[in-house]
Amino acid sequence: MAKKDGVKPHEGEHYDVLENGCIKITRKYPCLTQQYEKEDVPDFLKLVDHKLALDKLQYEKLLEKEESRLNEQVRQLHLARKSLIIVFQGRDGAGKSGATERILEAVDYDMEIFDAIHIGPPTDEELSHPFLWRFTKYQRMPRFGEVRVFDRSWYERVLVEPVMGLTKPSAVRLSYAQMRTFEWTVSSGGAMIVKFWLDISKSEQEVRFKRREKRKPWKLSIYDGAARRKWDDYTLAANEMFHRTSTEFAPWYLVSSENKYYSRVTVLQVINQVLEENLKKG
Repeated sequence: MAKKDGVKPHEGEHYDVLENGCIKITRKYPCLTQQYEKEDVPDFLKLVDHKLALDKLQYEKLLEKEESRLNEQVRQLHLARKSLIIVFQGRDGAGKSGATERILEAVDYDMEIFDAIHIGPPTDEELSHPFLWRFTKYQRMPRFGEVRVFDRSWYERVLVEPVMGLTKPSAVRLSYAQMRTFEWTVSSGGAMIVKFWLDISKSEQEVRFKRREKRKPWKLSIYDGAARRKWDDYTLAANEMFHRTSTEFAPWYLVSSENKYYSRVTVLQVINQVLEENLKKG
């Protein structure tokens, strides 16, 4: 992919900035299955403010509050005949695993209602099916009262696969409508879908990779180097993903993860707000 600056997004039209600084992206579609058309894609990632931060004292106070709130609300899901799906995508090293751990901690490590799905490269069996199949097999989609966290998701189709040249461009273009329709189907069945992009600067990513190499070398992969070499390509792919798959029923939330305290609390705040709004609807 060639580097290209996106058009400037317009607040209120393309996105909203929440009180905690998180960027919420939504878009109305005349038809969820509308064909892919070339159009100007806003540069949403330029909006992320990496100066947002919490100190340890603020973090501990807010974390306790939001975890307690999440635990209480999750216990209402079954009676409301609803479920919760949380999707984490983002820069490598941005803290997807840490955010997942805070959610698990908030529900008191209750594995009867919680499961984290870590998505890697598809198997030969999965490649023999439509690409969305592997995200629904083995009860990966939650039942009423359950919470599923996807550490990477079906969105790898329009991120890693085109950037690494693993999928034909025509198949990638078709995937946007397939994912919008898939999420509408799932949400119509009672699931709340909360999609996060955790973002860090290129310099912070380098710091974290060096730290990971010393402390957690097993977490390093061949894709970490590619993430840095193809930084601009991933930026373009991510912006297009936000633009083409942000819907009113499954918007994207962009969160700075430069400061992990801020990121973890913000993720919980957003999830709690979505739960509160949906549970009120009944």
